[in-house]
Amino acid sequence: MISMGYKTAGGKPFEIPGPDHDHVFISSDKHLEEVRKAARDELSMFGATKQMFQPQYTMLGHNWLDERGAEGVGYIRACGTLFTRQLFNLMPDIERLVDEEFRRVTQQPEYTSGSVKIVQGYDLLRRIICTVNGFCFFGDELANNEKFMSKIFTYNQVVIQAAEVLRLLPEFMKSIVGPIVSRTSEIQSFIFETLNEVVARRMEDRRLRETGEISAPAPSDMIEWIIETAPTHLGWTSRRVTYEIIAIWFGSVHALSATATYALFDLCEHPEYIEPLRKEVTGPAYDEFIATTKGLPLLDSFIKESSRLSPIESMAGRRQALKDFVFSDGTTVKKGDWTCVPTKAMQYDDAYFPSADSFEGFRFAPQDKVPRDSPSTVLQSEPSRYSDISDNYYVWGIGGIVCPGRFYASIATKSVLAYILKNFDCSLENQNTPRTFTWRSYSFPRQDARVKFTAR
Repeated sequence: MISMGYKTAGGKPFEIPGPDHDHVFISSDKHLEEVRKAARDELSMFGATKQMFQPQYTMLGHNWLDERGAEGVGYIRACGTLFTRQLFNLMPDIERLVDEEFRRVTQQPEYTSGSVKIVQGYDLLRRIICTVNGFCFFGDELANNEKFMSKIFTYNQVVIQAAEVLRLLPEFMKSIVGPIVSRTSEIQSFIFETLNEVVARRMEDRRLRETGEISAPAPSDMIEWIIETAPTHLGWTSRRVTYEIIAIWFGSVHALSATATYALFDLCEHPEYIEPLRKEVTGPAYDEFIATTKGLPLLDSFIKESSRLSPIESMAGRRQALKDFVFSDGTTVKKGDWTCVPTKAMQYDDAYFPSADSFEGFRFAPQDKVPRDSPSTVLQSEPSRYSDISDNYYVWGIGGIVCPGRFYASIATKSVLAYILKNFDCSLENQNTPRTFTWRSYSFPRQDARVKFTAR
């Protein structure tokens, strides 16, 4: 429906109704610039996010304010600066954890037959990403707590399912049905209380460190970075910091896992790319990647092309109108409705991506890095990296509000794919199994799409 509306509109705004609000889709530079310049009390990403995930019921009642910045934006510095700086030191641990979790999951008897392992691709990648994220977010203490990690692994999927049901209900029914539908009360409570205990202790340690009563260095993980960047004038308690960490955790896991899984599926479906990619990840470029977090341009392009053709959502850049918002051409977004970008339709548009329907794994790579016998026959006019904010590629957001964790997402995805390329040949167990489950604007890898790994 969105793709059809995009083609029919010819670059102009178009509207698609929804059960809980209407959507006004925009794609022109002019409209996008007007969204960027909109006042905080006009268009809100936070309002749209709250409507999507129903945190009052799925996140223990945490209901953030709609206006951006009203509760601080420390998470941007925490994820985009402090976390990114620490990635240099985390690379050996990320490499180790990918190997350990892959071995742990695939060594289970039901997945192994000699040197061949047949595994549900999405489940495997979710577990690997959850393990790596757990270490980066919570440090060793909680990352090694099996019960906590098991609960938080389950939490993400349940939140999405519960929120989608709740969005379809009228407001008066949510307070009645919400606690029942969410099915997360026990999971939420355990995750929150366990994490909050650690956060409270860390906040006290920080106070003692500032007064010189203890001298031990602070840990380097997301708990500590959120504490460090919490707005002091708002006096955040440990509970408020815990809510923030859980919200960021949720945003980091489900999209990253799905993107990595689709890239794995594309490795299976496009074996012509295996040789040049394997050559890259077994050569000096990989050593440079581990040492600097940069490099692997061919693998980077492959992942970006995979995400272009298999975005997990058909729309991006959601903004909820906090009051009626009128674009300069008269297009109106009524209070409570959304304006957004039809990102999937744009990523399949030949005007922006030549031969848009074709998988061109090295499309985004620098020309001098692409092998002469490359399976890709189409390159973009300008190379770009997966983590770049690129024209007409809005996976990371729009209008100055973009994902601050995109550098980590790129590194984690490359780490997983590089590990697989170096150690296994892979193929889909059944080429006829559909690989995508679609619900409303979401597209997720199907759980029953199984991947066969043969040790090299």
